[in-house]
Amino acid sequence: MTYRTVKLSGWKVKLSDDFPSGFESVIASSANLPNGQRAAFERLTSSRFARVLKCNVLFNAQVYSLIIKHYFNRDIFDIFKAFIFPSRAEKAFNAGQMLTQNGFLVPPAVACGRKFLITLEVKDSVPLYQLLGKLPAVEKQKMLEQFGQTVGQMHDKGIFHGDLRLGNVLVKSASCHFERSEAKSRNLLNNNSKDNFDFYFLDNERSRKFNRLPMRLRIKNLVQINMHRGDVDENDRKVFFDAYISQQPQIDAKTLAEKVISKTAKRLAAKGVINH
Repeated sequence: MTYRTVKLSGWKVKLSDDFPSGFESVIASSANLPNGQRAAFERLTSSRFARVLKCNVLFNAQVYSLIIKHYFNRDIFDIFKAFIFPSRAEKAFNAGQMLTQNGFLVPPAVACGRKFLITLEVKDSVPLYQLLGKLPAVEKQKMLEQFGQTVGQMHDKGIFHGDLRLGNVLVKSASCHFERSEAKSRNLLNNNSKDNFDFYFLDNERSRKFNRLPMRLRIKNLVQINMHRGDVDENDRKVFFDAYISQQPQIDAKTLAEKVISKTAKRLAAKGVINH
């Protein structure tokens, strides 16, 4: 995507060129998060330093499903930093562009201002952790293998993801259709031995690209993934790690695994979680 800069209420806002002239009027109202305008807003889970809403907007006879993330100041320093450095929203936008340019997927950004980022909803996608207990064993291992390869490729290109928890990864597949029911997350799967999974990365504001990824950040990302204890066993972790290492031929796999396991155990213990 390419972007043009428009002025809204005195602020400069990046707006995707893929959207028609006049769409900034939608952004102007959405940025203020009005209630009761257009389709109803659905509040999504977020940290206490952000508000995330989902809504459908009808514009020029087309419906757009938008995710609106409004960033709050975490402390007084955020107020002062905003005058000197890019804001959290701008960092998330810039990191998303960097990931896209390097061949990785993020929800397409519609608009970005100082305090908000608006993206398109990734249709028919599900957070990765929700699939771990729903996919048949063969498909689950295939997904974990492809996820390991993707993270390995990301690290091989020197990219660190700032918060690589499994809730920040959406999964989409051509042969998997996920239907939300009242129980939420009912899975309808059409088996396809050639199935490929796409991974969309969220919460990218702290993601960075290095000439060479520091080992401590590589370990940090792997620990963030390894912290998930639900619906995975040692074999699942091995499938992921082997696929990851296949993209990192220069890395000592045994030493790296030992460091990740040790640090994960310490973090789990600090949280009072029994490590199995």
